[in-house]
Amino acid sequence: MFSFAKRAQKSGLLAVGVLPDRVQCARFAYDGALARLSFWHEEMASGGRGQVLLQLARGAGVKSARCATLLAPGDYRLLQTEAPAVPEEEVGEALRWQLRDQVDLPVETAVIDHLPLPDAGGGGRPRQVFAALAAEAVIAPLVRDFQAAGLDLQVIDLPELAQRNIAALFETENRGLAFLAFGETSALLTFNYQGELFALRRIEIGAAQFAGASAERRDQLAERVVLEMQRSMDTVDRQFSAISLSRLMLLLPPESGLEAHFANAFYLPFETADLATVLDLSCCPALLAPEMQRQALPVLGAALRREEAR
Repeated sequence: MFSFAKRAQKSGLLAVGVLPDRVQCARFAYDGALARLSFWHEEMASGGRGQVLLQLARGAGVKSARCATLLAPGDYRLLQTEAPAVPEEEVGEALRWQLRDQVDLPVETAVIDHLPLPDAGGGGRPRQVFAALAAEAVIAPLVRDFQAAGLDLQVIDLPELAQRNIAALFETENRGLAFLAFGETSALLTFNYQGELFALRRIEIGAAQFAGASAERRDQLAERVVLEMQRSMDTVDRQFSAISLSRLMLLLPPESGLEAHFANAFYLPFETADLATVLDLSCCPALLAPEMQRQALPVLGAALRREEAR
């Protein structure tokens, strides 16, 4: 049910994000220079996921839509590992056994997919892949909830890949790009090259921790974020020396004060990522606001997945 492949199509899947307090839906069309947001829906929601999806299908007119959705960070494992030396069609099964001692879930029944890291001429390193694994106990109820609501779930995506899709729109040709986006409970730092993800770090500090914090507490949180990012950038410089990063794009919590800490911490230029410069969001003026873009980034990124028409 994972699907890491990217294929072209004029009309995209409906991405559905079920959050603790709301549900978000987005769909893009590809009929101009920029991907055009053709459908956006957000509503406050409470109750179990199945109840939320039923309410969505009945009220938003999306019943029978071909859908993608996102796993929450704690519902899967995403690991970088050496690619098994087997034919491509056997990589998934080979990874299942290669990673059996590295994950705390039953690999025999786990859902697994993989994504090759881009080849940047890194000096003869063994070929690397990202491997994603999720327990059947996570995937099966998710599929059942969509089916019960009359929603055709085609793809189960990951936040890291959704962010990759957004970051790719800001890339400079033949240069890498770092992208930091804050969710409510954690932040995600990703590194792109030629439209693909090649490194990442999840930082266990989210927007909710900055909200209402004292100035002293915000400074402490910011220093921890900077330290985590410096470690990641040092690792990227060592392991991917052939990839030159062009800049760092940011979607930060309001009033976090992080920009002031970044100014003297990084060699990269940095700027706020305005999604309206790379996407046509005119159907929803609310998405022109930076804070709304920060909150909507995962579902917008998942909606940018382009599956081939059937």
